[in-house]
Amino acid sequence: MDPGLPVDRSLRWSAALGLAMLSFASSVAALTPLADFTAQRYLGKWYEIAAMPGAFRNQCARDVQVDYALEDGGALIVRNQCLRPDGTTLRSEGRGRILDADVPAVLKVTFVHGLGLWWYPLGRNQTVIAAGRRGEWLVIGDPTLRYGRVLAREPTLDEAALRAVDAALAAEKYDRCAFVMRPQSGGRNEPRRLCDEIRAP
Repeated sequence: MDPGLPVDRSLRWSAALGLAMLSFASSVAALTPLADFTAQRYLGKWYEIAAMPGAFRNQCARDVQVDYALEDGGALIVRNQCLRPDGTTLRSEGRGRILDADVPAVLKVTFVHGLGLWWYPLGRNQTVIAAGRRGEWLVIGDPTLRYGRVLAREPTLDEAALRAVDAALAAEKYDRCAFVMRPQSGGRNEPRRLCDEIRAP
């Protein structure tokens, strides 16, 4: 066996981790974080009204939900769940931490867990860019504009709220047609793109 192979792998891993750490430490100013936001406003159950496709979401047929809870030590427990096309429940759990105490609307969220640690450098930035006046909905994005979701305390949002969501996404240069509204029990029955919903008479 080549004795240099484990070293080469170790170097590659170290380099990848180093790049991730640089990403973790980089500025989060690519999106405009919501002012006067606190981590406490995350807590509890949310229904996903619309979101961009992703590894978790692509396995879901309906009823995508997320629950945030406070963990000892200050991290947020992030629990996602949904129903697959076969009716079974899919779940995932991650952790979120505030990057900057002065900007609590920005979290680093990871679903990578190993060696007893949550690997925040391998996660994504999650920025709250808009919210309802009574905290009834949130718009969450990522500076890459490749991730975004709209959450609400109820399984549906009225037209005025959806237009406010659309305006917030437009202000951050998101492609609103990339956001899919999936069925929710007690809400809509069929999937639809957010941009088509906004255009509807």
